[in-house]
Amino acid sequence: MKYLVDAPSRGHEFLSQVTYKPSKTLEVYGRYRLQLRQKNSRDSDYTVTEIENVFQQNIRFNLAYTLNEFYTLKSRVEFVQIDRPSNTHEKGMIFTQDLIYKPKSFPVDLALRYALFDTDSYDTRLYSFENNALYVFAVPAYYYQGSRAYFLVRYSFRKADIWFRYGVFLYNNRSTISSGLEEIKGPIKSDLTIQIRFSI
Repeated sequence: MKYLVDAPSRGHEFLSQVTYKPSKTLEVYGRYRLQLRQKNSRDSDYTVTEIENVFQQNIRFNLAYTLNEFYTLKSRVEFVQIDRPSNTHEKGMIFTQDLIYKPKSFPVDLALRYALFDTDSYDTRLYSFENNALYVFAVPAYYYQGSRAYFLVRYSFRKADIWFRYGVFLYNNRSTISSGLEEIKGPIKSDLTIQIRFSI
């Protein structure tokens, strides 16, 4: 038993991926994942909570293209759909476009992203890895409807490195974000990261 699962449960997962790499500069892959999990039914009368099968399917298409020794483009589109007896059919999608600039003879690296997402609920949220400062792991959840953008700059000089990252979510259908102590008034949620590393 665990969160949202009030009885022993079981499930399975199937994943298949096909990768096509015709050259050193281009890689394309498609991925399909099917999950069967069991969760609490939403039709519970709060006496005995029954569990039900929850089917989730994800389809992803990803393209990475190296323009030259400095620039790399990455494009991704992913779809998700969830079916369960106690709720209506739900779906979601996300599109991300990344530009990465890493010159060999210049002390500045740059990573940019613009994303569009549209999901029916938090249950159909989608995750996408984002570049960040050293040792910082960022895989935010994209849900509801809106856009996301961020940029990351790394500047290296002598025995130091500086990372500066700014990201922002802009929701189209929200007047507040989150709840409780984390509640934000308005449709905009932003984050800022600054990191400095000195080598001795």
